[in-house]
Amino acid sequence: MISESYTMSYLNYVILLCLLSGILILVIDVRSFEIAGLNKERKVSKFLGWFSIIIGSILMMSEIIFQ
Repeated sequence: MISESYTMSYLNYVILLCLLSGILILVIDVRSFEIAGLNKERKVSKFLGWFSIIIGSILMMSEIIFQ
């Protein structure tokens, strides 16, 4: 019998994906755009990388607080 408090959550995977994708965008994309001299694309990649890291951090903090 499954108890009523059993829930299946994929939030941990989403947090991990947000953090890893943000780090990879900042490390790989921003550097390659900087070398190629594509300033507009570099700025957008920086924004998306930091945005992803911030969203992952907010989700991680909310998971810790509400657990």
